[in-house]
Amino acid sequence: MNTPTDWISALAILAAGLVLGALFVFLNKRRNARTLGGDPDLERKDLEAKRDALVAQLRDPGLEPDERTRLEVETANVLRRLDAAAPARTGGAPSAATPATAGMNPTTKGFLWGAGSFAALGLLFYFVMQQAAPRQEGGSLTGGDAPIQQPGQAQGQAPDPALQQLQAAVQRDPENLQLRNDLAQAYLERDNMMAVFEQTNFVLQKSPEDSRALTFQGLVRMAMGDMEAAVGLIQRATKSDPRNLDSWVSLAWIHAQNGNMAEAEKMIAEAAKNSPADKPRLDDVFAQMKQHIAQQKAQPAQTAGGELPPNHPPIEGAPSAVPPAAAPAAAGPGVRVTLDLDSAAQPRTGIVFVIARNPAGGPPLAVKRVIATSFPLSVDLTAADSMMGQPLPVTFRLEARLDRDGDPMTRPATDPAAAQNEVSTGMAVRLALK
Repeated sequence: MNTPTDWISALAILAAGLVLGALFVFLNKRRNARTLGGDPDLERKDLEAKRDALVAQLRDPGLEPDERTRLEVETANVLRRLDAAAPARTGGAPSAATPATAGMNPTTKGFLWGAGSFAALGLLFYFVMQQAAPRQEGGSLTGGDAPIQQPGQAQGQAPDPALQQLQAAVQRDPENLQLRNDLAQAYLERDNMMAVFEQTNFVLQKSPEDSRALTFQGLVRMAMGDMEAAVGLIQRATKSDPRNLDSWVSLAWIHAQNGNMAEAEKMIAEAAKNSPADKPRLDDVFAQMKQHIAQQKAQPAQTAGGELPPNHPPIEGAPSAVPPAAAPAAAGPGVRVTLDLDSAAQPRTGIVFVIARNPAGGPPLAVKRVIATSFPLSVDLTAADSMMGQPLPVTFRLEARLDRDGDPMTRPATDPAAAQNEVSTGMAVRLALK
C-alpha cells in the first residue's frame, strides 16, 4: 500500500519559510530607509573635510585675488553649514550610530529570538508527526508495549500463533476477502461466533455472494437457533459456488436431522457432481449420517409425562409430571439442567441459552434456546439440540446464559451466566445464574 503524504508537516514548513521571508524583507526595508534618509554624522564629517581643504588652499600665497575671493566665500558657506549642524551634535541627543557600537539592535535581537523559537517548535512538531502512527486494533491507548489480548483469546490463555498470523495478515491487507474468510474459519474453529460474524459481515458487504462467507454466517445462524435463516444463507452459498463442499455437507446434515434422508442424499450427490475427486469422502460422510440417524431412531424415547427416568437423581424444584404434549422426545442420552437465578441478577426474564461445548475449543456442539419467565427452570439438553445432529460427547463443558435481547451474538458482561466443566451425559446439573 502507498504511504500517505504528510501534508501537515509540509504546510508547517512552508508557513515557517513565509514568516522568515517576510521578516527579512521588513528589516531590510527599514535599514535601507535609514540609510537613504541621511546620517547627520556623515554629513558633518563631509563638511569638516571640505572646510579643511578650503583652508589649505587659502594658505597658498600665490593665489589670484579672484580665486582667493571665491575660496573665501565657499569657506564661509561651509562654516555656516557647520555652525547650523553643531546643535544636533552637541544638544545631548544620542548619535544614531551609538546603539550599533554599544550592542545589538533590539529589533534584530528580538527577530533572532523569535526565529529561533519558531524553528525549535517547527522541529518538535515535525519530529512528533514522524513518530506518530495510527493505533492498531487492540493496541494500547498509550502506545506501550503491554501484551495485547487478541479476539478469540481468553484471559490468561496462551497465544495462538496460527490465529495471530492470520490476524496480522488481515491487518496488513484489510481488503483481502480471502484472508478474512480464512480468519473467520479460524474463529469458527475456536468457537468465537461474534468474531466470525464480524469477519463474514465485512466480506458480505464487499461481496454479497461470497460462498465461504455465506456458509460461515449460516453456521453462526445455526448456533443462534435460527435454522430458517441458516438454510437460506447456505443455499445461497451453494448457488454462488457449487464447488464449495462445506455448504453442500451443511445442507445435507440439516435435511438428515429433519428426517429427510432423500434430500440429504441429493445434497451429497450434488457435491460429488461438482467435485468428483471428493466423491469417496462425501460417500463416507453420508454413510455416517445414515448411521447416526438410525442410532437416534433406535434409542428409547424419554419417559412420558416429563417425569425423571428410573434411578435419576432427585432435582429440587423440578416438576414431577407435565402434560404428555409438552414432553419432547429425547434423542439419545442427554443432561437435565436446572437453572436458578440470583436474587440480585438482572434481567429477571428473557431468552436462556444452554450450550454444550468441547473443552478443547471449536463451535458449539449443542444449543438449547428457551424462553424464561420464571425460575427455577429445568431444561433437557440432548442430541436433538446438537448443531449437526451428532450425539453429545461423553464429557463436555456446559454453559448457560440469560440473554437480555435474545441475540447470542451480543454477550454483555451484565447478563447472568454460569458454567460447569466435566459434564457427562446422564447427569443432572444445577447452575446458579449470576
